[in-house]
Amino acid sequence: MDEVLFFGEDDFDILDIDGYELKPSSFFNKLPEIAKPLVKNANKILSEVEKMLYSAPAFINVVQSSIPEEVFQAILSPEQREQIAQGVLKLMTKKDGSLLAVLVNTNTNKVIGNVPLKSVKLTPELNKALADYSSQIQMAQIAEEIQNVQYAIEDVRKGQESDRLAIAYSCQQKLLQAREISDSNIRTMMLLQVISDAEDSRNLLMLSQKSNVNFIKEQPDSTWGKLLKGDKPDKIEARMNEIRDGLAAVNIVSLSAAIAYNELGEKKAAQKSLDYFGKFINETYLSSQELVERLDLLDPSPTNYWTKELPKIETSIMKLPNKPDSIETEVLE
Repeated sequence: MDEVLFFGEDDFDILDIDGYELKPSSFFNKLPEIAKPLVKNANKILSEVEKMLYSAPAFINVVQSSIPEEVFQAILSPEQREQIAQGVLKLMTKKDGSLLAVLVNTNTNKVIGNVPLKSVKLTPELNKALADYSSQIQMAQIAEEIQNVQYAIEDVRKGQESDRLAIAYSCQQKLLQAREISDSNIRTMMLLQVISDAEDSRNLLMLSQKSNVNFIKEQPDSTWGKLLKGDKPDKIEARMNEIRDGLAAVNIVSLSAAIAYNELGEKKAAQKSLDYFGKFINETYLSSQELVERLDLLDPSPTNYWTKELPKIETSIMKLPNKPDSIETEVLE
């Protein structure tokens, strides 16, 4: 006879799990087209993590030690895996890639307990899956933050085009086309070409950006200084246009290169590419609070993306997992 799980409404405290969702896709709605597969991959990896986790003896031992005896007896009955599949235990996630295993009342669909995953001894396979999942989620977050900056820049550019942006968009389009190639060898060659073009373009753009930013840094702050030593407003505006367009192009080629590496399964190379991008952002713009504030002041965009959005990209890059054994799964205490 099948056992029926029953939880009384007053038996347990309902836990606050704000910020957690069952699907990673719930967090993203502004991703560029080239980044959408990241979330698709994250959903797939999360499903694989669930399968590995819910059949791992170490996880079952933690379940046994962390939930009430009567509930434990119900879950760890001979129908254990079937009950888990029916949703008694669910894996939830945050936008930063952290995970939480929760115990759910199937009658009310309310969370009534959580399983402390930090106590689970992870197998190498599960550890790698967690690292891959975290990497996909955080790369998607970087892509979304880049897209927010792009929106602000596009509002000011009003459809104007430049050679630098044309090259950047070309890398993005090549990546989209490479994904549709069925021959794996040709597909690999195309992705490698995207990476090569993106890296060459990015390095030229970075040199140009540093030169233009130095020009802005050298402009005097005081009214008298502006009158005596400052350049004409139209020249400053022209440099700001170049800085803004250059940032948009650097964003696109950096994201294209990282995602192309990811498509090839080269996660470490993708992170190395993003690390290079993050270091450039930090050294060129964010090393001086005075500089980013001045850039916001000179930029006609109503969105202060220099002081608000750009630092988010650099912070998210720093959060990328360096290696599988560095992954720590967060739980509610």
